[in-house]
Amino acid sequence: MIKSKREKELVNDYVVFDLETTGFDAINDEIIEIGALKYKNNELVEEFSVLVKPARSIPRTITDITGINNEMVKDAKNIQEVLPKFLEFIETLPLVAHNSSFDISFIEENIKKLNLKEMVNTNIDTVWLARKYILGVDNCKLETLKKHFNLDYGSHRSVEDCLTTNYVYQYCKEQALVKN
Repeated sequence: MIKSKREKELVNDYVVFDLETTGFDAINDEIIEIGALKYKNNELVEEFSVLVKPARSIPRTITDITGINNEMVKDAKNIQEVLPKFLEFIETLPLVAHNSSFDISFIEENIKKLNLKEMVNTNIDTVWLARKYILGVDNCKLETLKKHFNLDYGSHRSVEDCLTTNYVYQYCKEQALVKN
């Protein structure tokens, strides 16, 4: 399982990714959006952004948080079509995510359900980095960090959350260089 494959160094070539889901349970809930930004030498080189049609309706509470509703996904591809494309996009690059175990659990569960090849990617969790390198915040939620850095990105949409996550990653990487 990828959760145990934590990247030990802060890399310059990586993919930041984020999911929006119908709930918090990787076994029973579904992915409704995947966003990913590929960086080579710390420069954005490619974007992956897709809505995913779930088998069941999106709960109202999730629509209230994400803004993603059933109408928006009615013509979207299902996870069987989207996940292989996402796995191709990420290649074998390290994955950067905020609370990576959550997002990775959904990817792994769907890989298992669809009988796809297991991911070999390592991962970097920006929650862990933020706890280590960002001082003076009440918590390390992405929304809190976005406000702390006065970032103008949206929230609870995959690509917008990837932009915030990448900012946090780059900030922490700079702090790690200063401390070493």
